[in-house]
Amino acid sequence: MTPALPGIPVRGRITRSSAASAPPKTAHGLRPTKLKVSDSIRGIGPDEPLPIAIDFDRKRQVSDQIYDALKRAIVTLKLPPGTAISENRICRHIGASRTPVREAIIRLVEDELIDVYPQQGSFVAPIRIGKIRESHFVRKCLELGVLRNTTSNWSSQCSAHTDLLLQQQEMAQEANDVDRFNQLDEDFHRFFSEVARLPGVWNTIQGAKARVDRVHRLAAIEGRLPMVIKEHRAVVRALHIGNLATAVETLDEHLDKVMTFLDLLVARNAHFFVD
Repeated sequence: MTPALPGIPVRGRITRSSAASAPPKTAHGLRPTKLKVSDSIRGIGPDEPLPIAIDFDRKRQVSDQIYDALKRAIVTLKLPPGTAISENRICRHIGASRTPVREAIIRLVEDELIDVYPQQGSFVAPIRIGKIRESHFVRKCLELGVLRNTTSNWSSQCSAHTDLLLQQQEMAQEANDVDRFNQLDEDFHRFFSEVARLPGVWNTIQGAKARVDRVHRLAAIEGRLPMVIKEHRAVVRALHIGNLATAVETLDEHLDKVMTFLDLLVARNAHFFVD
């Protein structure tokens, strides 16, 4: 077994959520979708190649690049909850030494995306429902605050830029490219911070957002993506005509939407969640 890393907080065992296995009868407005997540959401076997690839940039810290690649694989569920994270395996797979791999894992433990268990090893953390609610609250408060600061800087060029992003999202949806869709979704939300001239706030939002992104990924499988585009368009429309109150209200509802069917996602993916 891989020993626990020194200096890393150790969490208790993963326990199965008590949510019922059958989906609730409440209508959530979701329909099954043909969109597929790259590499089906399942555990990665010990002999299977890891779903990560890094083209190392000599101008960046190696540990930063490993951290980014592992984090991306976790939040997109290519490394689903419960997947064993072996330092040796990662080193062999990406051709890196142990030190930067260990540094990356320590950061992911601090992000609460990896758990370490004594005498057992390191594993991708389950999705903790309590943390999801807290992180969602932080993200929403910050992003709505950012949006309120965009009004004086919003222009027809801003509307044209967001329209282009939404056209590209539609193309990604039609192409069944969930990875591309979610990258464009992030670009859309980050743009508000740029317009408000508060780009540094986006870094804080991303920290909270990372804990919720796995829930969004599950929602994509349930048919959420067309609704996302429609809600994005409503926000842009309100900003374009200078109706800040409607824009804030619409974004508020958009951000809250994933929480309204959290119970459905937990019921259908109970093995990923803990309280």
